[in-house]
Amino acid sequence: MNQGEPDRLADVLNRAQSSAPRRPAKTDTKIQVRRLDRRLSATTVAELVAAYEAGASTPELCTRYKLSKGGVLKLLRQAGVEIRHRGLSDQQVQQAEQLYREGCSYAEIGRRIGKAKSSVREVVLKRHKGTTEGARTKNPSDMSG
Repeated sequence: MNQGEPDRLADVLNRAQSSAPRRPAKTDTKIQVRRLDRRLSATTVAELVAAYEAGASTPELCTRYKLSKGGVLKLLRQAGVEIRHRGLSDQQVQQAEQLYREGCSYAEIGRRIGKAKSSVREVVLKRHKGTTEGARTKNPSDMSG
């Protein structure tokens, strides 16, 4: 050990003790619990499951309980509930195709008809696989020449 090392160590310790902490202690802030099993009571989960079994849609439950779709589905699966796969009705398919031809995105179509964009995309692509029938119409103002 060098002669200067004890003095240097004492100096570092003094500076560390006299300096302000880097992060002030947060005593008044509420910690947000992210885990679903800790955030929701068993009663709330039972209500969610009962609502789904009574016919409530996943998006309705997401809004009602302020959860993501994945969170709702996870809770339902953990409760042993068989997940429904509701496709688009014939009317919704026709509406989706028309909106797609008009240039709307899958996300916009989904918002308008109340379905997930992935469901809309799947139907549009499946119905028009290998054809140009589902192609979007071009806006005359977009054409040049």
